Amino acid sequence: NKIHFDYKKHENDHLAATFCGSTIPAPFISSGNFLTVQFVSDLTLEREGFNATYTFVDMPCGGTYNATWTPQNTSSPYVSNQSVPLSTCTWVIEAPPHQQVKITVWALQLHAQDCAQNYLEVQDLPEGDERVHFCGRNLTALPEFYSSTSTAMVVFKSEVLNSNSRVSFTYQIADCNRQYNRAFGNLKSPGWPDNYNDNLDCTIILTAPQNHAITLFFHSFDIEDSSNCAHDFLEVRNGSSRNSPLLGKYCGTLQPNPIFSQNNELYLQFKSNNIISSHGYEIIWASSPSGCGGTLYGDSGSFTSPGYPSTYPNNTHCEWTLITPAGRPVTVSFYFISIDDPGDCVQNYLILYNGPNATSPSSGPYCGAVSTANTFRFPLVILKS
Repeated sequence: NKIHFDYKKHENDHLAATFCGSTIPAPFISSGNFLTVQFVSDLTLEREGFNATYTFVDMPCGGTYNATWTPQNTSSPYVSNQSVPLSTCTWVIEAPPHQQVKITVWALQLHAQDCAQNYLEVQDLPEGDERVHFCGRNLTALPEFYSSTSTAMVVFKSEVLNSNSRVSFTYQIADCNRQYNRAFGNLKSPGWPDNYNDNLDCTIILTAPQNHAITLFFHSFDIEDSSNCAHDFLEVRNGSSRNSPLLGKYCGTLQPNPIFSQNNELYLQFKSNNIISSHGYEIIWASSPSGCGGTLYGDSGSFTSPGYPSTYPNNTHCEWTLITPAGRPVTVSFYFISIDDPGDCVQNYLILYNGPNATSPSSGPYCGAVSTANTFRFPLVILKS
């Protein structure tokens, strides 16, 4: 027998809490002006049930805000001499159509290290490619967040609201200059999936952890074609500045080959003129200490063996972890495999695991040359040669 509390306006909204037993729950505050209470009992035991009262209160924090080009600040309320029971505060930040939101968290304190009950999460709305989650006590230098849609959501959850549990952040419309300090992510041209604007000059700097190498996989690509890419183009440089060594300059509709950098920093520049506008690009990037592999997150993507379409090097060991939003099943399709092995896929192979690590149920190993399409729902892929 149990009671569910949902922030429920639609079937896919969030479950907030579940209670059973005889311990009286702490006062509960919803994140908005709607709440669904569901009481469920089975066929075995009968009890007295529950008696609850409800009323409306002023929201301690949260709400819906419109982002502008001018940065705006918002915070959870400052509480000095009391502890207010708090469930969740939710801010929804909306930018104009075809724009993105930039969130900069400049102060964060959490009540406890329990990450299930005390955390800050920033994500796209509806759930999309971008999501960051912070919890624990030692939180410093939090990275900036850029939405991939026109709406972002900031969720602050704490058991209590007091001077040791608060958050402050800045929100604004994001321009096309970005700096990502993280191990993986998605890159989309401004306005994606619609055409990019004219006269853009965008700089994107990717910084992975030290001793990591970054890999770029081009999932979609359509930039105005011109001789030597003189008009619209995307440049990728091995480093953190426009003077770093050039790895490639791309335009047209031919999807570029993957880029396997040997650096933990990449510099990308995207430029457009005022003549022709196209769809732009969608890039998945990952990083790992081994020079290949890493985490791939998003609704869809592409990845390849190192050096593709050329041969992969000897002594390769790549592990890709595939994560989709909201726990959706991962489907991996292989249309071509060519892995040479002298025996029975012992030294050179591809193997898939249906779970987060190599102890999960597996499919494979695979080697040899196979040209027929194969589809798997296994989210961990390992290549070894």
